Amino acid sequence: MGVFLITTLLLASITPATTSAKNPWNGTWVLDASRSTPGIKNQAANAYRFTLQPDGQIKWEIPSLGEVVTGKTDGVPMEVHRTKPSPGLTLSVTAESPEVLIYKVARNGKPEGEGRMTLVENGKAWVDISWPAGQAQYAGEVVYVKQ
Repeated sequence: MGVFLITTLLLASITPATTSAKNPWNGTWVLDASRSTPGIKNQAANAYRFTLQPDGQIKWEIPSLGEVVTGKTDGVPMEVHRTKPSPGLTLSVTAESPEVLIYKVARNGKPEGEGRMTLVENGKAWVDISWPAGQAQYAGEVVYVKQ
């Protein structure tokens, strides 16, 4: 019994405290147009799917575009892969905190847009405030809820 307890404690001490399944960003999120900037639903994706790992790895998906982006939440641009190719399009994501992701979209190195995604309501929703690159005065708000 003592060896079992010691082995269990040892394994618990080397197992990461959080797994990807526990990251509040992980899962499928759908647009809540009623809580978003009026008219934004014509410009916003109707759903996102995220998988974030404890080591900063991210898989960012927009199913309606067939978009898949993989990399790290370290601010380094990642190539955007879509069903309909979009050459030169990149996305960079920086995890500012467990509840906030900052992102930037660029094409061929030229900034196109940026935004700040913040988890709210104890991780049941997130708010995306985004704007054209360098033009925060034109920001819009989009709300997504966990499916």
